[in-house]
Amino acid sequence: MEKLTTRYGSWALVTGEQFAHQLAAQGLNIVVVARRTERLKNLADGLAKQHNVEVRTVCVDLTADDALEHIDAATSDIEIGLLVLNAGAAVPGAFIKQSSETRLRNIRLNVQSPIELTHHFAGKMIPRKKGGVIFVSSMVGYTGSPYMASYAASKSFILQFARAFAIEMNEHSIDVLSLSPGATRTEMAQTEGADLDSLPMPWMDASRVASIGLKKIGRKPAVIAGKRNTAMTLMMRMMPRQLALKMFGKMMRGATDESLR
Repeated sequence: MEKLTTRYGSWALVTGEQFAHQLAAQGLNIVVVARRTERLKNLADGLAKQHNVEVRTVCVDLTADDALEHIDAATSDIEIGLLVLNAGAAVPGAFIKQSSETRLRNIRLNVQSPIELTHHFAGKMIPRKKGGVIFVSSMVGYTGSPYMASYAASKSFILQFARAFAIEMNEHSIDVLSLSPGATRTEMAQTEGADLDSLPMPWMDASRVASIGLKKIGRKPAVIAGKRNTAMTLMMRMMPRQLALKMFGKMMRGATDESLR
């Protein structure tokens, strides 16, 4: 398999810890973006020490209006060849049980921020005829999900955008991948207001999901992480849409705190 450094260059910008570890292990320098200073510093120090790569950090809230300005300032002197958009958040519960401000902040993180970053960095890849973008969507982006309706819709947006954007970027030799995990052991899985461990779904480690994404980019425009998740998604898509939604709704309702139903 062609080395990622050969295909994309020496720098990757990442909004996700496991991707950062695996890219650094393959010799890429990393710009890692997150909003918690101490955790970001610890990650950067560990990556640099373990993999002998250069690591830059951008401590910023991706929902802030000036987030892109901070990221641009930190990367203006380097060429970002691989963009990994893994930041996201879910707000469980019935749509009307959360404030519109909370929902819109969630959409800002899951949709607007990836679009802004992609427009900025993919535009710079085009003259080089070299680069890649990984969007992290979700299984529920294929089906929708009651009691996580806005999150599922945001992931559906990312899925459909990435698949279409991949075709546009083919002529520029830029690889685009939509990676759709199912239940994954991440910090988001500990979302307040939901017992996601109770969901009758196969769970995957975040490291495995990241590995699949890095193996599949350049080979497919969209992939579901894991054979069981792929089979489950195919089964749900073959059902009448309303039945699939009711099934997801029943699972999510059972996993959601009563106060949020």
